[in-house]
Amino acid sequence: MPGISPAKTASSLPDRPLILAALLAVPFLAGCAQIKTFNVAPSTICPGETVKIDWSASGNNASVMLDAVPPLTGIGEVPAEGSRMVTPVETTRFILKVPGVLKSVQREWDVQVVPGESARIWGGIAQCSGQPQSISVSFTIQQQDASPGIHAELVTNSYPRPLIVRKDDVEVEIPPKDGTDRFKNVPAMGTWTIASPVAPEETCESALAAVARRLTVNMRMSCAEQKN
Repeated sequence: MPGISPAKTASSLPDRPLILAALLAVPFLAGCAQIKTFNVAPSTICPGETVKIDWSASGNNASVMLDAVPPLTGIGEVPAEGSRMVTPVETTRFILKVPGVLKSVQREWDVQVVPGESARIWGGIAQCSGQPQSISVSFTIQQQDASPGIHAELVTNSYPRPLIVRKDDVEVEIPPKDGTDRFKNVPAMGTWTIASPVAPEETCESALAAVARRLTVNMRMSCAEQKN
């Protein structure tokens, strides 16, 4: 009949859900801010030492900001990907900020500058093995954790049982609730081992339960050049 247009076939109709999804995705992708990597190493240093900051970020072609608290010269607006060497004079928090249309993101990283001495607990999940049996754990203080200038001034045993602590060529048995300064000439960076013998009246399971399945030491650290 004249004046009546033929009906459109299903194949000629636009796929409205797909078009709508695509239109919604454009601002979402454009406004999505992302920090892919952010790393500052070492995280414990002596005065005058330098740290390296590495980052990789993306988002809405907006400026990426690298801040520090307290403020430091040489940082501020930075490219989306890069690295920078800075020398904090005191304990500093570095903050990477990426603005976005929908949501901004940021990450933080603390660097401790050791002016005199600083204490930290190190260790991990213990296992039982050996003959005679002992519970033990090994952990590694890496370069990203402490600079080569950081030394162990005092290593303290907080357990009511003896600990055997080893680092490089130094091995010391520390009595219960006691400490040792035998590691004061040993750099903190590297692999440490903590062990405790299984007593005759104990089993592996009971020895592990007695330390809540963890072995740790409290390590008081300082800068090598400040030792007496």
